Amino acid sequence: MSDPIRVLAVDHSAGVLPFRRKFAALAALPDIELTVLAPDRWVENYREVRTVPSSEDGYRIETGRVVWPGYENRGFFTSGLAQAMRAARPHILHLWEEPFSFIALEALLLRRVHAPRAKALFFSSDNLTRDGRYPYRPSALYGGIERWAFTQCEAGTAVSEEVVDVLRAKGYRGPIDVVPHGLDLETYPDPTPERRAVARESLGLSGLVIGYAGRLLAMKGVDVLLRAAGILANGGAGEYTVAIVGDGPERAALESLALELGIAPRVRFVSAVPHESMPDVFAAFDVTVVPSLTTPTWKEQFGRVAAEAMAAGSVVVVSDSGALPSVVASAGLVTAEGDPAALAATLGRLAANPSERSERSRRGRDLVRERYTWRVIASSLARRYRTVLELTA
Repeated sequence: MSDPIRVLAVDHSAGVLPFRRKFAALAALPDIELTVLAPDRWVENYREVRTVPSSEDGYRIETGRVVWPGYENRGFFTSGLAQAMRAARPHILHLWEEPFSFIALEALLLRRVHAPRAKALFFSSDNLTRDGRYPYRPSALYGGIERWAFTQCEAGTAVSEEVVDVLRAKGYRGPIDVVPHGLDLETYPDPTPERRAVARESLGLSGLVIGYAGRLLAMKGVDVLLRAAGILANGGAGEYTVAIVGDGPERAALESLALELGIAPRVRFVSAVPHESMPDVFAAFDVTVVPSLTTPTWKEQFGRVAAEAMAAGSVVVVSDSGALPSVVASAGLVTAEGDPAALAATLGRLAANPSERSERSRRGRDLVRERYTWRVIASSLARRYRTVLELTA
């Protein structure tokens, strides 16, 4: 179509500024006219976020009130959604929401009245519910909403190939595109030795730096990393520092574990830093470890920190939980989740082979450039929008 494609994106997390970068990249394309609807108030990682309407990134952002802010599947708009549909007159309604969510349900119902010609897409990160028993309750209601949403959406988007498999197992037969979490590579300068030295000095790190960044929760497996570090120390490894960057309820237990293992002098705990400072944190890490553990109600849906660490030139070692192995592909290394000995062996190998670290650092940057920049992702989305409109014309 020669006219711009009018897109209305509904995204409960769009008030979080770093999460908006995909919209700026999409709006920068010449044939996209974008409106984004976000809650006026949301709770993300225990922190309240207020959405500030702006048009400085080339798109309009509108807000509405939401009941249960912070509950992404249960929350729903009490204002703003119908108004946004009428104002945007969308060709494409992209729901950055699970197809079983209340927001997806109300948006698809309101589309019938306010944007009946719009083609709808959903987004999913759910990699747990092949059997129809959702870890979120009530399962029967969510399952019914999802099955109906499948009949109403012309296409789906998924954060990983694993999620695509889950959607197929649940019966969705339409086209699905993988839309990973992305980043702006420009915010991750080349990892020169000088830049690494400055980043390490700012955090008080020395020797080989093995890092973790994220929430300190049991399923994140940070205790596995500390136990692996203990094995390294007992094996006569050279100088190294383990940097744990983040906060959470497990911090005190992890500090006690470092003392128990006799590696407390080698471990530095750093409180969480703002997202915009993370490129410097990852630049300080020779190796970034993502040791996540699968539980009955959770496994890694993507592992955003793995992509961010690769962008900064850090070598990434992940567990085999969820989507992590596919995210790092051949650039990273994968160990069995919950296995400190296997992780210690991998870390010891990297410690002894600076040439391998250098090669994997280069591969990681190349992988990010190929798959995980917002420009690449936005171009892929625009192609899907055009295809949906052409197929349904």
